[in-house]
This record gives sequence, C-alpha cells and structure tokens, in this order.
Amino acid sequence: MLRGANRTARVLSATALLVLAGCSATQTVVLNGDGSGTMKLHLEVTRLLYDYVSGLAEVSGESRDPAGETIFDLAAIRDGFAAQPDITVQDVASPDQRSLDVQVAFDSLSRVFENQPGLQSANAVSLTQSDGLETLKIHLDRSNYRQIAAFFPMLESPVLKSLGPQVDQKTTEDDYLEMVRFSLGDDGPAQVRKSSITVTVQPEGEIVSQTGGTVRAGTVVFRIPLLGLLVLAAPLDYSMSFKPADAVKSPSEKHP
Repeated sequence: MLRGANRTARVLSATALLVLAGCSATQTVVLNGDGSGTMKLHLEVTRLLYDYVSGLAEVSGESRDPAGETIFDLAAIRDGFAAQPDITVQDVASPDQRSLDVQVAFDSLSRVFENQPGLQSANAVSLTQSDGLETLKIHLDRSNYRQIAAFFPMLESPVLKSLGPQVDQKTTEDDYLEMVRFSLGDDGPAQVRKSSITVTVQPEGEIVSQTGGTVRAGTVVFRIPLLGLLVLAAPLDYSMSFKPADAVKSPSEKHP
C-alpha cells in the first residue's frame, strides 16, 4: 500500500493516471515440484509519483521524517500478506524512498489460490498435475479481474482498482489511450503502452512448454502489458508446464 492511497483514490482521474506511468513491478516465483516455493516482488515508483504522494501527506498534516520517508506502508503490507493462510512472510522492506521489496514463502501454491476468496471459482490461476507434468495456468478476463488482482499487488491500489476493467463496460484500448492523452498529454499513451508487469516463474525441473512468455535460462518470463490488463478487451492467457526435478532424474540418480 502507498501511504495516502485512500486519499489518492478520491482525486480526479487525470491525477490518478500518473500511477499508470509511475510504477514498474516484477514478481519472481520459484516453484518446487511439490507445489511449494517462494514469491519475490520488487516495485518502484517514479520521482513524480513519489513527490505527488508525499505532497498529499504534507497537505493532510501528517507528520513526516525530515530526511524523507518511504511512501510504502510496510506494516500494512506485512500484515496483509501475513493474514493470508498458507503464506509465510520472509521480508518486507523499502531499500530506498521509492522502492519496495517483498518476499513470501508458501507450502502449496494450489492452497494459496484455493484460500483466496473467489479465486478458485474464477478459474483465474490453477496448478495441476497430469502425466508426470505440473502445469501452471493464468487466465484473465473481465469477469475474474477482481479476483486475480490479488495475485499482482501493484493492482491492489485503490486508484488502479477504480481504473481497471469493469464487467459491464467495454472500453477499448484506443478509448483508454485517448483518456490518457487528454489527462497526461501526447506523451502519456506511449508511457502507458510501455508499462508492464513482469512475472518470472522458475520451476524446479525441466520446462516442457509455455504459452504467452519466453524461456530464459530455466525460467519462463511473462510480460503482462498493463494496458491490456486494465482494459481486458480480450482475455489474456499464460501457461507453463514442467517436469519436476525428481521425475527428470535417471533411476541411478534416484536410488544411488
């Protein structure tokens, strides 16, 4: 959470759109063959967004560290992750004023999804086993956007919730970019187009196939365009299948 996020949600959309061009987020998921693993999140905001949120705090009369404090509410972020069953918080830190690092561990990725309200029934994220393979699937559409937003902490900002796709609306990407152009000027659409959420999945085993991403040195990298995610004019689908490390081993390696 950003400090002052609730106030930010109440300002005009022109100001709120600064968030779209003001953040970059990467998530790295290390996935073991038994479904356990870790998730690391790194989030950065631009100086423009930092100054804006800091200014809100000053206007509201909140006390501030003269040296300049982080805009992330670390305690609230830690409590939010800690409140989720099957997740262990390992680290929540702000290396500098404009960045956030979070690392959590889980015993079962499937159980994490099952315990998110509405996530399992939304068919947004699944981890299944079949024929010796583990398959992770991510499916995003307007009907399950609210459920899947929890998988991307960047999208939990009240501002982005209000700007995200609505089930009963059919805004096109061109319509959205025109709104951005009106709010941020001619350079705004290009800034939004280049914004994305990067999700890197590192499985413990041999990658067999994937869709929607690229394979790099034993990992699958999914770059989810922020514009496509905020509009969802068409569903977004990503998947990865891997053979767990134990299944890849030769008989002599399994039984020395």
